[in-house]
Amino acid sequence: MNSQYFVTPQWLNEHLNDENVVIIDASAPMPTESIDYQQKWLEKHITGSCFFDLDKIANLRSALPHMLPEPETFQKAVSAMGISEQHLIVIYDQGNMFSAPRAWWTFKNFGAQNIRILEGGLQGWQQAGYPTESGEFSHDAQVFNTRFSPECVVSRHQILDILDNKKQVQFIDARSAERFQAKAPEPRPGLRMGHIPGSKNVPWTTLLENGRYKSPDEIKLIFEQQGVDLEQPIITSCGSGMTAAVLILGLDIIGHKNAALYDGSWAEWGADAALPLEK
Repeated sequence: MNSQYFVTPQWLNEHLNDENVVIIDASAPMPTESIDYQQKWLEKHITGSCFFDLDKIANLRSALPHMLPEPETFQKAVSAMGISEQHLIVIYDQGNMFSAPRAWWTFKNFGAQNIRILEGGLQGWQQAGYPTESGEFSHDAQVFNTRFSPECVVSRHQILDILDNKKQVQFIDARSAERFQAKAPEPRPGLRMGHIPGSKNVPWTTLLENGRYKSPDEIKLIFEQQGVDLEQPIITSCGSGMTAAVLILGLDIIGHKNAALYDGSWAEWGADAALPLEK
């Protein structure tokens, strides 16, 4: 375990009542799921945790799902949850590492200074024999002083500019190989099949084992085996900006800090017949 990024259930249990520790459940459904994770949080969650809804603490003016919120929206929501940028923020999901990295990336982009992900998520917490609770949990409001990093998120216009001007930036797609290669349909209806021209494919699941990140050496080798030059800038994408953050965190773990996320990802690119694609 890399303590710069992760905590164990044992560590969290020992620090559960620390004043500087806040816990958030950032579980979110996959595109093929219709699970109400806020309801599941109400029914069972780690003691003292808040629910961070990635689909509601988002840019709701966009028709695309869970787009990064404006700084003011983020600040208002997390301040009301009792979170400041000074807290040690422990993020968990249901245990598959699907959405916790997206919340990690969101908090990081808005200036949180200490963020960790709970290894194994809620599932790992329960397997370790630690207690859960149910019902609402409220915290005293805090002030989260945002410090937004706009260079960490890119738009389709920036992607087109990179393609048109042949800039030295690599695109990495976190979707499955079948979707990347246009051999399997997209889970969201109405989207084209294929990928952004010139993209490399590193399926998000390849970086994980039993809901945990593999070792830095293994992660580095996976990127290199897929033809990724780790000396160059990188932009990650996926189906809707969720698992692209799994790659961002993986790159951060191996020391590659020059990486941004295409927030619209294939939900936007695949819906626009005017945008170029490869199969």
